[in-house]
Amino acid sequence: MYKTYVLENDYLKVEAIDYAASIYQIYLKDNGRLKPLLATPKTKDLFIENTLNYGRTVGRTAGRLYPTEDTLKYVDFKGEPSYMHGGPNRFGTKTFNVRKHTSDSIEFELNVKDMSDGYPGNLNVLITYRIFQGSLVVWHQAKSDKDTLLNLTFHPYFNLEQSNHIRNHELKIESSTYLSQNEHKIFAYENDVEGTHRDFRTFKPLIINEQNALDDIYLLPKDRYTATLRTKDIQMQVYTNYPALVVYTQNKVNNTDLVNAKKDELYTGVAIECQKSQKDLNVLKHDRVYDHYIMYSFNKI
Repeated sequence: MYKTYVLENDYLKVEAIDYAASIYQIYLKDNGRLKPLLATPKTKDLFIENTLNYGRTVGRTAGRLYPTEDTLKYVDFKGEPSYMHGGPNRFGTKTFNVRKHTSDSIEFELNVKDMSDGYPGNLNVLITYRIFQGSLVVWHQAKSDKDTLLNLTFHPYFNLEQSNHIRNHELKIESSTYLSQNEHKIFAYENDVEGTHRDFRTFKPLIINEQNALDDIYLLPKDRYTATLRTKDIQMQVYTNYPALVVYTQNKVNNTDLVNAKKDELYTGVAIECQKSQKDLNVLKHDRVYDHYIMYSFNKI
């Protein structure tokens, strides 16, 4: 079973779930009304059943990890050709403990044993969600007693108008560089967005089809502002100290109905998530603390 927890202030209401330290829904308050902002499975039971990681904490290593000379120093793949989002026991399938819950924040904790899914180190992970005014802050912290790979992310899908498409959304990304894969499907190359459908340095509508669908990793500048998603009524700005941004336009059909769409529909939400670059070997040293945040700030236009 899972448990639901509510965070609420004068601007936002947020529903969190202990399964995968998740956010089920974010509501923006508007003259006594609650405006949902996430494309999310239609019920919480379907949220658990859904396979596209809506609103979940993703890890131990976000994305697909392949056996290479470098990764094999830190992971026993147990004969598997690759690990998706960390392996069979990835965080998106775990129930986290609630360490603290107040009206405006919640702390989820997960302890992972040494060599779980072949990763060395006893790992302690703390996921904190906090709201203040119209912002939701996601804070990822972790500590390991051995050097180990770690790349966490939060995986929300946004639809700020709750329609069954994202055509009325405009997106701007503060990045001129995206990553592409080599012949082994490993992210290895940095590319300029100039002249590609990935160029969102100025606002562009998300009119998505097979030719311009997004499932891309952008490298971010050192300043904290990262991206803006907007409709005619609502704007969301994203800030982070992570070095990369992944944007995914829900290019696969869902296996469950959503609050805003049927299960067989495409492009019904856009995932905007910050993480470490999948081009790098993301090693958490045993004497260091993993410490990253993502802030989603919402306001009416």
